[in-house]
Amino acid sequence: RMSSGLRAGLVQGAVLRDEAARVREERRARVEAAPAEETGKGAGTVYRDKSGRKITREEWVEQRQTKRKKRISEYPEQELEWGGGLKQQVTKDEEMAEIERIAAQPFARMEPDAKYLEELRERQDWNDPMRKVVDEDDAAAAPRTGAAAARGVQEAPKKPKPKCPHPPWPNRFNIPPGYRWDGKVRGNQYEKRWLETRNQREFQKQEQYKYEMEEM
Repeated sequence: RMSSGLRAGLVQGAVLRDEAARVREERRARVEAAPAEETGKGAGTVYRDKSGRKITREEWVEQRQTKRKKRISEYPEQELEWGGGLKQQVTKDEEMAEIERIAAQPFARMEPDAKYLEELRERQDWNDPMRKVVDEDDAAAAPRTGAAAARGVQEAPKKPKPKCPHPPWPNRFNIPPGYRWDGKVRGNQYEKRWLETRNQREFQKQEQYKYEMEEM
């Protein structure tokens, strides 16, 4: 037999059900016959505080009420609209303030205001030739962080990445060659033919447009 009291091995379903019912009855009888000190039957609820010390029910209720009042005082009532939270309300207020600021300006602006100039300075264009220089200056001016800054140690300059000395061949994705490339294209010239075909189509489209404008 197994530790649960059921028979092990190949057993018929009816026999297994009878044995399971008998084992349950025996366990229930042992629990009912056990003393109340062991089973906890009829024992009262023990209340404890944060430190684990036993307290009375009145003290426990008082602590819960004090904690609940503290939470309510920390989070005052807030008037929230349906379908939005605090962040949505703040964003909406900022948008309304921006609309009011724009509406207060004259229709014809001869000179840009300070906010517009600040937006232009923060804007970064992907084709800006000075973007790389500005990014490098910002990285150099950024404060040091980590263990080196805590010790006051000057960080070593980063080693420049090796670059290929040969000019890259044109491709659709502007992927630069590796620095070990010897400058010889060993492909089937598919990228070159693809770019030539695209340029030819663009040229024909422009010529067709010019011809149509002349006919008009």
